[in-house]
Amino acid sequence: MANNFAKAIRELEAEKERIDAALRVLRSIGGGGGISTGSGYAPRKRNISEAGRKRIAEAQRRRWAKVRAAKK
Repeated sequence: MANNFAKAIRELEAEKERIDAALRVLRSIGGGGGISTGSGYAPRKRNISEAGRKRIAEAQRRRWAKVRAAKK
């Protein structure tokens, strides 16, 4: 059984090497493309109007009122 584990480990390590090699090739072709460091594009913050906030707040109040009414 230990032999099976050792064989599985060797096979996985070989597969990892093949994947790492393929990633190196793809990165060299694509110009990097690694994990972002966070210094790139940041999505715009969305602003909501005062009226929109009031509609959302009122809808939430109604939902909570319905929950409270159901408990009684």
